Amino acid sequence: MTVAFSRLVLPVALVLGLAAVPALAQSPAPSASSGPAAPPVAAGKGDEAGMIAGLCGVQMKSMSPLACKCLAGRAMTDLSAPQRDYLVATAVSPPVADRMLADGRVGRGDQEIIFTFLDKTSDACASGIFVAPTAPTPTPTPTPAAPSAPPAPPAGN
Repeated sequence: MTVAFSRLVLPVALVLGLAAVPALAQSPAPSASSGPAAPPVAAGKGDEAGMIAGLCGVQMKSMSPLACKCLAGRAMTDLSAPQRDYLVATAVSPPVADRMLADGRVGRGDQEIIFTFLDKTSDACASGIFVAPTAPTPTPTPTPAAPSAPPAPPAGN
């Protein structure tokens, strides 16, 4: 299965967890029945795996929530921080993704790694649990037998 993130418009600060979103400060105070309010996201302390899983659920409709959580977990270990940032930026803010390419934070090689990751990992996480793809077993190529030694001349000739 080949997958790719398409455009999704969300506030970049919210998605990247780089700063508290001003809209949060303007939202009404929680009522007594709603329980304690969640603290605002501190700079650099966002739930990156949760954000990737959420984007996966929106962008990759054929994947279950468990499969998206699996993919997000693998992204945290299999992709570098700039690659994850670029993956998110392609869905959230394509101009930011373009700037990342232009200033060299990521390159064509990173794009290939990300697309290969999405393709293979979405299949491997389809059940909700990562199942590493098995490498095909190479078929051994028969090697030709070494030529046999010429027969010995008859004794007595």
